[in-house]
Amino acid sequence: MDQNMVRKSERRGEIDAAKGLALLSVVLGHVILLHTFPSNWIYTFHMPAFFFLSGMTFRPEKYDGLLPFLKDKARKRLLPYLGITALAFFICMLRPAYRAPVLNDGWSHQLLWIFYYTQPQNLYVGQLWFLVALFWAELMAWIWFQLAGKRHFLVKCYSVFLLALLAVRIQEINPYLPMGNRLPWKIDSALCACVFLIAGYWTAKGRLLERLRPAALVFIPLFTYLSFYFGPRLFGYVNICDCVYVGAPYYYGAAFLGTAALVLAGDFLKKSRLLCFIGRHSLPLFASQTFAIYLVIEGIAEVTGITYIPMFEMPGEKACLLITLAALLLMLAGLWVYLECKKRIFHRFLGKYL
Repeated sequence: MDQNMVRKSERRGEIDAAKGLALLSVVLGHVILLHTFPSNWIYTFHMPAFFFLSGMTFRPEKYDGLLPFLKDKARKRLLPYLGITALAFFICMLRPAYRAPVLNDGWSHQLLWIFYYTQPQNLYVGQLWFLVALFWAELMAWIWFQLAGKRHFLVKCYSVFLLALLAVRIQEINPYLPMGNRLPWKIDSALCACVFLIAGYWTAKGRLLERLRPAALVFIPLFTYLSFYFGPRLFGYVNICDCVYVGAPYYYGAAFLGTAALVLAGDFLKKSRLLCFIGRHSLPLFASQTFAIYLVIEGIAEVTGITYIPMFEMPGEKACLLITLAALLLMLAGLWVYLECKKRIFHRFLGKYL
């Protein structure tokens, strides 16, 4: 059987659909006003859901050792981070409005944020921190499986509990760091991400999704409400990127409940071709979202003369939904162009190397 056909047959529609829903929540979360109830609720679960879903497809047992694991994960996580960041820098240099903030920051500032904090600034791809955090989270999870994967169930639970506790308290070491105001390379965010990744792995391993499926229509609204209650209603803003975990350990409860609702909804909507398509191509869509959002904002400014700032100075929630939809359409249009170019041009010249 053709290798591409094998890879296609191995894809799980429920995971693709859930990734599609998670991506929609990320785009909306980067549009609507920050520190409002809807925004705080989205930030409770949208990135934890991506780490959880990555855990559902995580297979540490397929690697012969640490070196093959590192090679594979560096190719899939770190190379895309560097490549997309370089492309974003090139794009920003082409437009004066985008170029000026980058040059005003100075090269030392840009290099610090690209290679130390791994969250590029003013390049419209700051969200790529996720790839670096995922690399470290997967490495931590691989080490965890080597040390505790075959031990008693209570040992596994206790070790994950300690990891979860360390993750929400990691910011306390920041004053003692010799440089920077936090750990480099999103290692601190990766600690929390690793908890969700391990949980996703055991969810898939124990077929928990299949067990909850018969009662999905009961659990989806219940988990959604509880995630909202234990998240923004009680404790407000959280953000795994910045290691802001207000109300821990309730943070984990709200994040896992929101993630569970999203994954169950993805399972329920797994026949949606659009959601599955978005989920299958979540990386290029995820990377291009900020460019798309700001292009929509620029278009609105040209027509109305009103300049909005995503997350900070925005109109009502209905208008934000329309802006999100317009940005999504731009992202899909850009993805279509990329896929067509890859199919018609890249394959013609590079063939089997792609």
